[in-house]
Amino acid sequence: MSRFKTMVLSGTLTPTPLSAIKWDSIGFGGIVTPFVGGSVALSDGVFEPLVVVPNGNIAIPPLACSLNYGQELFEGMKAQRGPDGNIRLFRVDANARRMAKGAARFMLAPPSEELYREAVIATVKANADYVPPYGKGSLYVRPILAGVGMTLSPAPSDTTLFLVTCLPVGLHYKGSAMVNIKVETEFQRAAAKGTGWVKAAGNYAPCFLPSYEAKHEGYDDLLFLNQTGNNVEEVGTANFAIVKNGVLYAADSPSILPGITRDSVMRIAREILHMEVVFASLELDRVLGLGAYAKEGPADEAFFTGTAAVISPISNIYHAGKDYHFGDQQGPFATKLRDQLVGIQTGRLPDPFGWVTVVD
Repeated sequence: MSRFKTMVLSGTLTPTPLSAIKWDSIGFGGIVTPFVGGSVALSDGVFEPLVVVPNGNIAIPPLACSLNYGQELFEGMKAQRGPDGNIRLFRVDANARRMAKGAARFMLAPPSEELYREAVIATVKANADYVPPYGKGSLYVRPILAGVGMTLSPAPSDTTLFLVTCLPVGLHYKGSAMVNIKVETEFQRAAAKGTGWVKAAGNYAPCFLPSYEAKHEGYDDLLFLNQTGNNVEEVGTANFAIVKNGVLYAADSPSILPGITRDSVMRIAREILHMEVVFASLELDRVLGLGAYAKEGPADEAFFTGTAAVISPISNIYHAGKDYHFGDQQGPFATKLRDQLVGIQTGRLPDPFGWVTVVD
């Protein structure tokens, strides 16, 4: 008997009827799909064969390491329907490799690239009817890796759950519309030499409070800084970049999550748009045109990238009592980058990088 099957309480979550879904306004969350896929590994690190089962709540013990000590990480992916009607996944192997690196840091059993790919494709196939029509959204795929063995001691779990769930979503931000953010100076999202580079569940909850406060002040998100307060880190749950004098600067540091979308955007910029791309520490002063960069002025464009955000251009950044503006129209480079990226993801444009997997 599959351990994964015994953990999923099939039937305790009722799938949302397809007839009840309004594809033009599906939002971001709240829809239940019929199936989940996954596997379980014990202390030997060997995962049992993948199974896909009817959706349901997950049975884990109260002393599960993930509940008590946060031994959990996840990935974020999208399945999208193209203009030809085919369903496509984007950079499955890159997400699998990032999860494996995070698993090593968190002492979880890492699913192989083969198991990861198999689980994602099988789960998407099982829920294929819930992939939105072309141009109406995407099927958000959430692979989760969690220590579910019981432990009272602060020590790694002897049991690892690998779970893939998904749901149809619309736009998390405003799509290609410009957003306004503010610089966060009271809170930081990651500690120096910590786990900011891991897509760990525990990285996100500490950001809830400052993000909640910012949104109630009228901002769409926050720009977090590094431990010294001098350099840019991330925008909430997305990577940050600017364009200045035709050069694309991507904020980078050991604390920043190495985004799959960020890497894809930078490769498109370098290899298709023939832009100069710089991955390096990015000073807030360079972004806003302050200090040593006062003569240059603020960046020509600023935007952030991520699975949910795709590419979201920034209209203004608020810092120290002042708004710094980056144009009233969508940035030309951000617009070109988004068009290329989404075109590749949906099959509307050629895929010269071999990033896309077509789900039969």
